[in-house]
Amino acid sequence: MTSFSLNIEVTFIDELTGESLGLTHIPAQNLPDSFERDTTIDLSGADWQVLNARPKTRAQYTKSKMLILWIRRIESIDPNNVLYSLPSISKVIPEVDSRPLSGHELTFAEDDWRQFELISHQLADKVDKEIAKIRLIHETATVGAGWSAMHLRSKPEIPIVGNITLTHLASILKITTKSAGITYDGSQSPIADGYSFALNDDFCIYGIAPNSKVRVMAIGQDANISPTEDSIDRLQQLARKFNLDLVNWCRCIRVDPHDESFRSLISNSN
Repeated sequence: MTSFSLNIEVTFIDELTGESLGLTHIPAQNLPDSFERDTTIDLSGADWQVLNARPKTRAQYTKSKMLILWIRRIESIDPNNVLYSLPSISKVIPEVDSRPLSGHELTFAEDDWRQFELISHQLADKVDKEIAKIRLIHETATVGAGWSAMHLRSKPEIPIVGNITLTHLASILKITTKSAGITYDGSQSPIADGYSFALNDDFCIYGIAPNSKVRVMAIGQDANISPTEDSIDRLQQLARKFNLDLVNWCRCIRVDPHDESFRSLISNSN
């Protein structure tokens, strides 16, 4: 008799309660070679995740002819009952590279990427079309403190189209320190071509700048940090010099740097 034709006595243990869910015999050929990888099994029409196994490999359980699996039921969620915490996020986010973190990077959640940013005014038409779609989410999908739908922004792909270098950006903002880089919460590596500059009040500008050419210029949103008048002056000067609009996507707002609400939008960015 080959190992594949053996029947293995399998005991299922509910990982949450520690109680036995039963015992059955399963042909070895119907079991995976190893439980060291993520494994899902079907029991009575329901999916269960295998969290632990003893023994873990076919070579071992065909020898013992016994197998114990600690499992947890995978609960299905009705997508109609899912609420989103944001009405819109960027469809594309930059990847991290293979370098280790320095420990000084600006860290944020993936969903926060480019939620509040400066965008070249010549792209205003694309921005307004995306804002119209987000406004529709507010009008038709608001449920309590969340939303039953979310708009994935795909435009503009490159929000800064002018020739702005990192050196020039740092000069206008009067930044004397080197870029600290950026990363996502939980990541072990920085975002490729990422940069961040902290102004004197720790108010941050971040984005990506391949070959030191700025392509994204976003504004950090930290509830514990409020920009000073000096920081707002620098940002407004920057926006005026390069004809950049200030865009808060989730609030469906786009203003040019000459608009009287430009300053208040930055002040109330959180």
